[in-house]
Amino acid sequence: MANDTQTYTVTCHDGDEANGVANILSMLLAQNFATKPELVRVARSMSRPVAVISTDTGTQATVEFSHHGVILRNGVHGDPSVAVHATVDQILDVSQLKMKAGGLAPVGFFTRRGAKVLGQILSRKLVVKGLLTHTVSSLRTIALLSVAD
Repeated sequence: MANDTQTYTVTCHDGDEANGVANILSMLLAQNFATKPELVRVARSMSRPVAVISTDTGTQATVEFSHHGVILRNGVHGDPSVAVHATVDQILDVSQLKMKAGGLAPVGFFTRRGAKVLGQILSRKLVVKGLLTHTVSSLRTIALLSVAD
């Protein structure tokens, strides 16, 4: 399953066998690249993969970035700079956080929903490995997944 968004593609490597997390991420990314073309530049700046692990389903997916597109793979691959451990609902909550400047201005954290997400991070119910060591990559990941305007 490939989705072309102005020459920047979103592809599930595992096709019809792509797991639920890979499919959710694929839909969010494809929607964002189509409606927010400025995010293509943000994606191209990501040099290492990002892993997303669903803590409620045990499903894992890796987002690999390149100059031409994004490939989503079932499982954790490569050496992710950021690994998000969250429930599916938490992933969807993060996708509703408004981000500006390609993630460098996380304005969505100053809302009720953002406070909820921050509280879950602080209580370790939502874990973002790499948040402190790869802060820019972590914020860019949120911006790439955020469908909020």
